[in-house]
Amino acid sequence: MEWIPVLAYLLVAAAFTAVGAPIAAALFRHLPRNGAAFALPTALVPFAIAVFWIGQLTFGLHTLLLGIGLVLAGTVLAHRVGARPDWRSVAAMYGVFVVGFLIMLAFRASDPAITPQAGEQFLHFALVNTLERAESLPPEDMWFAGKPLRYYYGTQLQVASLAMLTGTAMRYGFNLGIATFYGMLFVVAYGVGSAVVQRRGYAPRIGGVVGAFFVAVGGAATTAVRLATPYLPGSVRGVVEQAAFGFVAQRFEGGDLPSTVENLSQPLDWGWWYTRYVIPGTIQEVPLYSFVKADLHGHTFANPYVLFAGALALAYYATPEAERTRRRVLVFGGLGAVAGLFGFMNTWSLPTAAGVAALTVGAADAHPATLLPETLADRLRPASAAETRGEWLAHELWRVVLAAVAGAIVLLIGIAIASPFLIFGHVPSNEGIGFFPPRSPLPAFLVMYGALMTAFAAAVATRGWPAVDDLPAPWLGAAGVLGLGAVGAALVVENAAVLALLGTLIVAGWLLVRSGRAGFGMVLLVAGAGLLAALELAHARLPLIDNPRWNTSLKVGVQAWTLGAAGAAAASVGLLHRHGGRLAAGIESLGADAEPSPDTKAALTSALTVALVVGILLTTAVFPVMMFAAEVGGPVEGGHYDPSLDGTKAVQNFHANEYEALQWLADRQGRPTIVEVPGGSYGWTSPASTFSGLPTVVGWDHQAEYRGMDAYERRVGHVDTIYAGDWEEAAALLDRYDVTYVYVGPNEKELYGDAMRSFDREAFSVAFQEDAVTIYEVDRSELPDDDGAASTRSPDSRAFHRR
Repeated sequence: MEWIPVLAYLLVAAAFTAVGAPIAAALFRHLPRNGAAFALPTALVPFAIAVFWIGQLTFGLHTLLLGIGLVLAGTVLAHRVGARPDWRSVAAMYGVFVVGFLIMLAFRASDPAITPQAGEQFLHFALVNTLERAESLPPEDMWFAGKPLRYYYGTQLQVASLAMLTGTAMRYGFNLGIATFYGMLFVVAYGVGSAVVQRRGYAPRIGGVVGAFFVAVGGAATTAVRLATPYLPGSVRGVVEQAAFGFVAQRFEGGDLPSTVENLSQPLDWGWWYTRYVIPGTIQEVPLYSFVKADLHGHTFANPYVLFAGALALAYYATPEAERTRRRVLVFGGLGAVAGLFGFMNTWSLPTAAGVAALTVGAADAHPATLLPETLADRLRPASAAETRGEWLAHELWRVVLAAVAGAIVLLIGIAIASPFLIFGHVPSNEGIGFFPPRSPLPAFLVMYGALMTAFAAAVATRGWPAVDDLPAPWLGAAGVLGLGAVGAALVVENAAVLALLGTLIVAGWLLVRSGRAGFGMVLLVAGAGLLAALELAHARLPLIDNPRWNTSLKVGVQAWTLGAAGAAAASVGLLHRHGGRLAAGIESLGADAEPSPDTKAALTSALTVALVVGILLTTAVFPVMMFAAEVGGPVEGGHYDPSLDGTKAVQNFHANEYEALQWLADRQGRPTIVEVPGGSYGWTSPASTFSGLPTVVGWDHQAEYRGMDAYERRVGHVDTIYAGDWEEAAALLDRYDVTYVYVGPNEKELYGDAMRSFDREAFSVAFQEDAVTIYEVDRSELPDDDGAASTRSPDSRAFHRR
C-alpha cells in the first residue's frame, strides 16, 4: 500500500479545510458549529473556479498556487469581518471526512486497476493525464488531436490539481481523487443531517450519522427486494420478479426472467453491477455505486457539491429576514458559484443548483422580494398579511413566482461563471430537450426508490394528519377531488402512477413547509422528488443514443437520491425521536406501580412507525454490506487481498507486453502528437494516448457523439491511410496532424496484419522497441513534398499542439 501519497492527500485536504473554515463561519453563521462540516467544499468551490478562469490564459502549478492565494484572500476577508471558526468542531469534522476517505480507500485499494471494460475509466484517466500536460485550458483533446477538448472537464481538472499539488503520480492520484471526493460527500452529508435535526430539537450527532449513512453509504431497495424474492408468497412473487428483475433479463439475458431471478436472488451469485438496471430504459445509481464504479464522472463527483448547495440553502433558510446582505450572498454568491462550478464540471447539475435556490427562497420565512433593492421590494411585497385563505393562496403563488426569478438569476450567474466552456463551443453536440419520454412503471420505481418514498410519505403523514382537523370542509372536499383525479389519471394514462405519487408528495410536502409544520428536511425531500418527477417529463436529446432517458436518468437520478436521502435521514430521525420516545414511555408505564391507562391506538401507531423506520434503515443497509463483502471481503477471504492504489495494475497484469512502451510515452515531455489505431468504447483501444495523455489523431468512438459521425469516420479513414494506405497520402496526413510518434502494438498488428506498411523509410526511426511494441519517430523533414503535399497541414489542427 502506497501510504506516502495517502498522507499527502490527507494533509492537502486538512489545509483546504483550515483555509475554508473562516469563510464557512461567515456563510453558515446561523448553523451549528459555524458550518465546520462545510469548510472543505467552501474552499474547493472558489479554488476550482479560480483555476478554471486563470487556466484560460495559463495552466500549471503556478495556476494552482494562484487559486489557493485567492481563496486565502477570502479567508483573510472573512476573518476581518469577524468570522471565527469553532476550531475544535473543524477538527472533528475533518475527522468525519477522514472516515469517509478511508471507507472509499478500502474499496479502491482492493481493486485499483484502471480498465476500459464496462466503464469510462480510460476516458477519464486520459483526461487527467492530458490536463497535467496542458499549458492552458481547455486542453487539446487527447482523442482528437489539434482540437480543443469538447467535454465538461471540471471533475478531472480538480483531480489533476490535487495530484499536482501533492506531487503524486496520476496512477495513484486517480484513485486518491475518488476517495477525497467521497470523503467530502460523507462529511457534508453528516453536516447537513446534523444541522437539520438540531434545528428541530433532536440530537445532532444522531442526525449527522444517519445523514452520512443515508446519503453516502445506503443503497436503493433493489438489493433487499431481489434477495427476498425467493421467500415471497406466490401471489405477489410474479409481480415482484417482473419489477425487480425484468429490465436486467431484457437487457442482459435475452428476456430469460426465471434464469435472471435465479442468478441475482442468491447472495453468493449477487452482483452489484446489475443493481442500477431496474426501471426499464434507464440507468439509476446511488452515490456509493457511482464512487465504487470508479469513473471520474461529473455526475459522481458533483454530488458533494449538490449537497453543499443544500447546505447553502439551509443557511439561507435559517437566516433572519433582516440580514439581507447575508441572504443575498448565500443565494447569488454561494449558490451562484456552485452553479458556475457545475457549468464546467457537470452541466446536468446546473439546473439543480437553480432549482434548489428557487425552492429555498420560496420556502423560507423571509419574503423573496426582500432579496431585491428596497424600493423594488416594497412594491413587490404584499402590503398586508393574508387574512383569508384566498389571499393566502394568492400571496403564496406570488412568492413562487419571485422565487423562480431568484432561481433564474442563479442559473444566469452559473452560466456566466462557466461561460468559457458553455458559450464558446466546447460543449458536446446535442439536440436540445425532449419532453414526455417513456415513463417509469410504478412497481419498478418502488423497487429502486421505495425506501425514500416510504420515508417521504411517513413524514408527510405524521406532519400533515394533525393539520387535517384545521381545514374547512370545502378544502377537504377539494383535496379529495384532486386525490381522486390523480388516482384516475394514474389508472387511465399508461405509467402515470409514478407522476401521481410524486406530485402528491411534492404538493403535500410544500404545503407543510409553508404552513410551518415541517422544516428544511421536507424541502430536501421535495427537491429530490422534484428531480425524479423531471425524469418522467423531460430528457436530453443526445445524438447516437436511441434510448431517450438513458443518459438523463444516470446524470439526474443520483442527484435526486443525494438530496432526497438527506431529507429522508432527517425525517427518520424525527420519526424515531417522537414515536420511539412515546413508545418507550408507554412501555415504562406498564411496569410502574400505578394503574396504567395507555392509549392503545397511539402506542400501536408509534410501534408501527418505529418498525417502519427500522425497516427503511435495514433495507438501505443491505446494498453497502453486500458490496463491501463482494469488493473487499471476497479478496480477503480468498487470500489474494493485496491493497494498492496503483491504477496501472491491469496493464501490468494483463498487458505486460505493452507496459514499458506506455511508460516510455508517458515520460515524454510536452504534447507531441501520436497516432494509434482507434477503436470502439469499453475495450483495450487507444491505450497509448490514455496512459500518456498525449494527443492521438483519433481515439474512442465517443468522439462521434461529441463532434458528429462524419468527423469521426473521416479521421478513422486517415489513420487507416497512415498505417496501410498510399504512402504519398499517408505522408501528407502525418504532416497535417504534426505526428511525432507512430505506435505499432498488438492492436495495430491484429487489424492490419500483412497489409501494414513498412516503416523502413528515411522518414522513420525506431524510438522505442521492446516486446510487442515498436514506436517510430517521424522526421517530418524527410516526408515527401510532391506538389505541395506537405503543405496540406491545417493550421487550425495544430493550434493546440505543444512540443
